[in-house]
Amino acid sequence: MTLVIGGAYQGKLEYVMGKHQGKTVYQCDMDNPELDLSADVINSLHLMMLAQIRAGVDSLTYINEKLPEMKDKIIICDDISCGVVPVDPETRQWRETAGRCLALLSKNADDVIRIFCGIESRIK
Repeated sequence: MTLVIGGAYQGKLEYVMGKHQGKTVYQCDMDNPELDLSADVINSLHLMMLAQIRAGVDSLTYINEKLPEMKDKIIICDDISCGVVPVDPETRQWRETAGRCLALLSKNADDVIRIFCGIESRIK
């Protein structure tokens, strides 16, 4: 698995598609708490986590159960852990959930890449 992280609008998907042309992409959204793991690339994983919070699903447990199916995937997720701690309880929970899930994915990934201003930095 390759995990690609970084802030919003930093060029994560463009980076991945430039390196891996022809890969299929599943776009997560805030309305669907499930992943389509038939795609090669899972984009915006942080949005699925928000959908899971709203649906009462434990994202950490869900992702841990899906790890075997994610071993050959490229996972793209915004890093929402930086900045001022949100006042809104749902947003705080989302931020904590995303951090815990990214730690789990990083531990199990072969490669972890941070994208900042379209430039890659290899973390692992």
